[in-house]
Amino acid sequence: MKRTRIIPALALCMVLALTLTACSPKEVLKDVILKTVTALGFIEEGSGEEEESTEVLATAGGDVTFPEGMDTSAARLVTQVEGDTMYVSFSGIANRDTEYFVAGSDSVTVTGYATTESTNENFQTFKVALWELSDDKTTTSYVIGSTVYYTTDGSCYNYTISGLTPGKQYKINISYDSSVFYVTGGLKVQGLGSEELTSVDNSADA
Repeated sequence: MKRTRIIPALALCMVLALTLTACSPKEVLKDVILKTVTALGFIEEGSGEEEESTEVLATAGGDVTFPEGMDTSAARLVTQVEGDTMYVSFSGIANRDTEYFVAGSDSVTVTGYATTESTNENFQTFKVALWELSDDKTTTSYVIGSTVYYTTDGSCYNYTISGLTPGKQYKINISYDSSVFYVTGGLKVQGLGSEELTSVDNSADA
């Protein structure tokens, strides 16, 4: 049978599918159209479907011990650098950034822990991500693939984030998706190229 004779039959099937289903007509129409154009050979089966993003989970292990004299109660987020390591303490936060640090190589290892009062299974992780500061210090850009999920059970987890440029400046963004609860914990970021941290006001995220 020629393709031109198939089209009216498929169109009739679409009408019947819409009239016989109790589902949303919009969703049904979308599904039927996709199957129709696939049957006609206009697209390959499975094409057009969005790939689900893969969550990168930090691995259990490591430790975070704050340096002696670091006042973790001074603010909701406190940072201190010793050698090639930046220590970060955070308390009752949902979304905070560190100062910018200089990358010593193409990667940093982030060890972290946190707890939350939320018992919702959807909010048992917090996220760590890296943002790069432009050379003129006017904009920041997300380091693709740098988002890592850390379990909020109070134990330490670690992950090595790559894709950095040695000598460039980066900040750590800590975020928690709940709109009601917060996270409290700490990070150890190893692999800095300098003990100097940079604070930039009014930087725009690209």
